[in-house]
Amino acid sequence: MRKKPSDEQVARAERQIVEYAKTVKFTVTEYSFEFIVQKLNSDRYYVPSYQRKLVWNKAKKSKFIESAFMGLPIPFVFFWQNVDGRLEIVDGSQRLRTIRDFMADKIKLSGLEILPALNGFYFSDLSASRQLKFGDIAIRAIILDNSTDAVTRTEMFARINTGGTTANDAEIRRGSLPGPFMDLVIELANDPKFVELTPISQSLIDQREREELVTRFFAYVNSFDGDLNEGAGDIPAYREEPRRFFFSFVKQMNDALAVEQVPDQDGASPTAEAMQDEFRATLDFIDAVSPNGFTKSETGKQVPRVRFESIAVGTALALRADETLAERVTDITPLLESSEFQEATRSDAANVKSKLLNRITLTRSWLLEQ
Repeated sequence: MRKKPSDEQVARAERQIVEYAKTVKFTVTEYSFEFIVQKLNSDRYYVPSYQRKLVWNKAKKSKFIESAFMGLPIPFVFFWQNVDGRLEIVDGSQRLRTIRDFMADKIKLSGLEILPALNGFYFSDLSASRQLKFGDIAIRAIILDNSTDAVTRTEMFARINTGGTTANDAEIRRGSLPGPFMDLVIELANDPKFVELTPISQSLIDQREREELVTRFFAYVNSFDGDLNEGAGDIPAYREEPRRFFFSFVKQMNDALAVEQVPDQDGASPTAEAMQDEFRATLDFIDAVSPNGFTKSETGKQVPRVRFESIAVGTALALRADETLAERVTDITPLLESSEFQEATRSDAANVKSKLLNRITLTRSWLLEQ
């Protein structure tokens, strides 16, 4: 028989729902294609950087235009009202760009099956009345209030994106949360030793996987409190909502490092320099004690996030606790080949907090016991 949640669990769930719902304020309106194009052309509506390279292929663009001619309902587009009054396109940028480009004669329709007579047509090939009717087609829009923070906004983008091609979290963070910490992440993601220790495919490189790994490293290392849980340690800010956790951490660090930057010292931040030193010290240690870096074998071309987190974060925390570690530990192969490590770095339920803490503290404890 299924065990029902306790009254306390139900109350906690209700509080989370109410708390999150308060962060989302919006209005609903309706715009014509012609109006949308005017606003795009004047830059009143803009595509954020993390979405600019997400572009439909020719077939998808033609199919969308065909659907509009057929009178099919068009999904909502989502905007966020910036503090300067401009609207950022949170979701729907590819639809809106397709409309704009078609009306600017930049798209030739092709591959249409329901309305094949339109194949080969540009917008200017349509009759004058059909052009006007196309411009009058309405699309409904939801406008998020500018009080909606970046974390909530990007979380919504990831959940409601209907374009079929989505930016990943690292790309969204890079585009929506620029600042000194993101600059540090990008710099370290391209560090030669880090690149050497993380041999991954070109597709993952293009998806900024190394930036994701660097972000996770700092978020976990700097959020870990070893005094909690009777000395076992905890990451109190982590509540099994990794996307929100990482976005919040990046924003906080951007703000903190920006305050520290000194203009007459080339914008140097003591905290950023310390973070950089710790990251590179961790890499030096792993390079010395792990024959295959973060991979499973000498020819490995994969760096599972759970494996990276266990090795990198656990090592950094151990080095913080014992500066003499590098003098005593010469090889972590016994750890990496142990059944405990294999079990701890399985990818199932990777975001469950207990699993995260287990894989981090396993490496930390093993190193400190040597």
